[in-house]
Amino acid sequence: MKFTRISEDQRKFFDQNGYLVVPEALDADMLARVTDACDQVVERKYLETGKRRASLANVLPENEVFLELLKWETTLPLVVQLLSFNLRLAKSHIIYKYPDGANEVPSRNWHRDFMESPFDLGPHRYPRVLIKVVYQLSDTTTKSSGNTLILPKSNNLTRKLEIPEDQTDPTGAVALELRAGDAYLFESRTFHSIGENCTSIPRKCLMMGYSYGWISPLDYDLQPQWLLDKVSDPISRQLVGAEKDKESRVKPDALEAWTEKHGVKRASEVEYDRLTKNSGNDT
Repeated sequence: MKFTRISEDQRKFFDQNGYLVVPEALDADMLARVTDACDQVVERKYLETGKRRASLANVLPENEVFLELLKWETTLPLVVQLLSFNLRLAKSHIIYKYPDGANEVPSRNWHRDFMESPFDLGPHRYPRVLIKVVYQLSDTTTKSSGNTLILPKSNNLTRKLEIPEDQTDPTGAVALELRAGDAYLFESRTFHSIGENCTSIPRKCLMMGYSYGWISPLDYDLQPQWLLDKVSDPISRQLVGAEKDKESRVKPDALEAWTEKHGVKRASEVEYDRLTKNSGNDT
């Protein structure tokens, strides 16, 4: 996997705001292939529920092109540097937000990710345990096109989210206006929601979520054996949980070797170095 070093400005922005945009993460050919694959999955599996939203999880086994995204070079190197080499794929998720009706009242679901963990741990001590890479498959450069809504700096919020009674969204929320082929990363502590779609076309995206290797995946227990047999690349095998140690944990050897080759530290080590340097205490 080609190495892309995260800049200090990118790291600082992500640490402060909880998200990071990666322009043109997918080239034109890959964008077309991924979009076609997602369209096929949605056509096979989505049944209209009246919610105007297709939400399909664990799509990794549905098309081989998704396997190529496991270690996509414009995004995964950034995830490793913002989290750790000790990673696995936690979730693969297609979301299509269809146009809302003209008379529909906008509804929101502002939330943090990773199931019940924000509530079990509490807002005052909830750590970063997941980073999602969201590949934008349709244009959202105009307002109210189903844009993802992000609350910057909410990754560092240590109290419950407050939304004024006369507002739909929390103060400071932004709508990400992206082109097809762009991607963005956001972490599990970042509050987010889906906005209304007032256009005539669906907003399409594919999410690939990565968490620590010692945490159970979100949308699967084990991937099918045929998929594990198909994956031969060591990094991809690590990410799908094909390589385990004697205690049945995901072996992080492949990405650990990759980080050592490129002189990359875990995000926890980077933060510790910064804190001890600022405090003048190296113990």
